[in-house]
Amino acid sequence: MPWRIAVAIASLLLLVTAVASAVVLLRGGGPSDPISKAAAPFRYDLTGWEIRHLANRWLYKIGHLFDDGPSLEEENDMLQRYFALAADVASLEQQLAAGEDESLRSALDEKRKEQERLENKAEAILEKRVSKVVEDEGLTTSLPLFSQVHFVFPPLDFEFHQPPSVLVISPRDHISLNQAIFLRRGLTGEQVTTLEDETAASGVSSLVMNIGGIATYPSTVPEDASYEEVLETVAHEWLHQYLFFHPLGSHYFDNATLRTLNETVANIGGRQIADLVQQRLPLPQSSFAADDEAGEESLIDFRAEMHELRLEVDRLLNEGKVGEAEALMEEKRKFLAESGFYIRKINQAYFAFNGLYGDTPASSSLIGPKMVALQRLSPSLGDFIRSAAEITSEEELDRLLAERAIGSLTPP
Repeated sequence: MPWRIAVAIASLLLLVTAVASAVVLLRGGGPSDPISKAAAPFRYDLTGWEIRHLANRWLYKIGHLFDDGPSLEEENDMLQRYFALAADVASLEQQLAAGEDESLRSALDEKRKEQERLENKAEAILEKRVSKVVEDEGLTTSLPLFSQVHFVFPPLDFEFHQPPSVLVISPRDHISLNQAIFLRRGLTGEQVTTLEDETAASGVSSLVMNIGGIATYPSTVPEDASYEEVLETVAHEWLHQYLFFHPLGSHYFDNATLRTLNETVANIGGRQIADLVQQRLPLPQSSFAADDEAGEESLIDFRAEMHELRLEVDRLLNEGKVGEAEALMEEKRKFLAESGFYIRKINQAYFAFNGLYGDTPASSSLIGPKMVALQRLSPSLGDFIRSAAEITSEEELDRLLAERAIGSLTPP
């Protein structure tokens, strides 16, 4: 339909502009910035990624626009096979990286080829499933001349691909995300250590981290994940794209509070959307083999330990005890590793990045509990997301939360 094509073209143009703006802001420094200079040889080529993937995804969609599509049983079979192949590929890559028999490489190549043949179909199925929940929750829009027609905007689109890593920079004397620079995935341990040491020499806290997804257009979602994890990441990244066209998302880079508001809404909403998809369309035997059994059997509460650490680090830094705070983080890292939870490095940069997500233990912000409360007081998931999308400050969140709390006490 012509109006659908117009919507798609508008979405592409607007979202590519959004991504370009985000990249400029995330770089956080000009050519003369020493941290940017150190990171330059390892930068992630986002423009190249868009060129390689954007046209291919929409050509596939247009080519299958009038297809009847597979049955539900066929969809589940394709998804199960795709996720099984993804698990096999990940396992074989690990074995080869560990120096095991090179004869495994031919098996790896065959499985990769089959996975690639299924990739577009698996992506289309998952996009359709998430889009249906989003549509049912009323997260749609319409065009002025077609007000009776509602559609998901931006159109949901993602690509299975390993997201970039990110170089995170925070001051040492307090926790704040000063810079976040996208790096190409797959840096060696030596390259990571050298980059962290070189940037930390300027007196900052530095950390190279892998991320679970990125709201490019199409969104970038790792293929080595389970059905449940992929659904959550797809929904999370789409929510960032949705929020961009509303006050909350368009002010993402204004300050740290707005970044936390955005990430927390995307976290809560992404989980809820994924849960609804799984309730309607569960996928038997979808998960990767559990490799975190030690964490499940541990006697410690990881979330409680991390949140307690964050609060204590904040206290020490506020008192000017930087060395004590850094020693405490390293001590806790070793304790967690002994308890089955391995984290390569915990420092101010770790908390600066992970603390953006207010509903996680790495955050000391009250935004997380407030957003959780708002979601619980909202009549629906769609209402929660639409309401949160309009706020531009924590004070507005407080007012909205107070209104919902009073409304919940009012007799019908």
